[in-house]
Amino acid sequence: MSGPDGYEITVAESTIADLRDRLARTRWPEQPAGHGWDLGTDLAYARELCEHWASGYDFARLERLNELGSFRWEGLHFLRAEGGDSGLPIVLLHGWPSGPIEYERAARLLASVGRTAVVPSLPGFAWSDDPGEPLDVAAVAARLLELLLDGLQLERFVVAGGDWGAPIGARMAFDAPERVAGLYVSTPGVLPPPGDLSDPPLSEDERAFAERGLRWFRREGHHMAIQSAAPDVISTALSDSPAGLAVYLVEKYRRWADTGGDVEARFSKDELCDFLTMFWSTGCIASSLRIYWAERSRRWRLGPGERIEVPAAIGAFRAGMQADGESPGVIGNPPPEWSRRVLGDLRQWNEPPRGAHFSAFEEPDLYAADLLEFADAL
Repeated sequence: MSGPDGYEITVAESTIADLRDRLARTRWPEQPAGHGWDLGTDLAYARELCEHWASGYDFARLERLNELGSFRWEGLHFLRAEGGDSGLPIVLLHGWPSGPIEYERAARLLASVGRTAVVPSLPGFAWSDDPGEPLDVAAVAARLLELLLDGLQLERFVVAGGDWGAPIGARMAFDAPERVAGLYVSTPGVLPPPGDLSDPPLSEDERAFAERGLRWFRREGHHMAIQSAAPDVISTALSDSPAGLAVYLVEKYRRWADTGGDVEARFSKDELCDFLTMFWSTGCIASSLRIYWAERSRRWRLGPGERIEVPAAIGAFRAGMQADGESPGVIGNPPPEWSRRVLGDLRQWNEPPRGAHFSAFEEPDLYAADLLEFADAL
């Protein structure tokens, strides 16, 4: 089996021309005045964004990722920021709707203090191949372990993840504890549920967390409902219309990040177009949706008495999503006692003051510092 090959990230001129043509021919619907974001996405803002994407955005921006070191192995893409020998490598795992871009600045920070950072594109995301058959968390974890152990020949490493990267990283630690030296999670609410909820009995804070999650799903979980039940109902529309893709994704970046309702408080138009171009130019939106379907069909659950036993840390970043339509909250920040039912060796719990779902992108300095506090102590 051969080693990784270098891979140049670039956007073809033909892809850019086609994108601009499609954007110019978008049939924009009318939106009732004064409702905007209340209806999901403010279409006036979406039109501004798409105009910038077509005429103001520099499509060569993504080529900066090549500076970190861009590679592919057996259909899997990854960035590798070389940092030297100041500690075990750190593997950074993204979720949806995201990709390696989310961790670019954090990877550079880790490398600057001597830590090598490996940032895979999950199977079916960004510059990794569509796996064909939709993969659940266990299958994605197995593929990434193959990449790290066989492709990169790493003996031991720290894994850090948010959103889908959290349960995937947890599964890697569960399956290969002799390889995963530590697990860092920035979205603790999406870890697998505890295998035992009765011993000890749930605390009041734990009950409140579970109830908040149910309210959030009813009010805010529309993406999970459709993507887990019928992802290809929307995949053709999102693959065919760049404006439709932008409208669908910008709502998530605004609501899930620590934006205070102003998406450009966290993402410039150029940065939003980086994410949109990654999804559009690779054609990966359809395959990225299907992980929801696969995991709904074959969800990983801890059994009675099972926990993830590797050393673990949680960065409980602030909530970006709305839990009940009134108060800020995320599925995500359970009380520490809930997380200890899942993580058998939880050594660090911090609550950074800023940043939310895309914490490594929103607050790379806070994220890297919190992660290094844990990794340096291993």
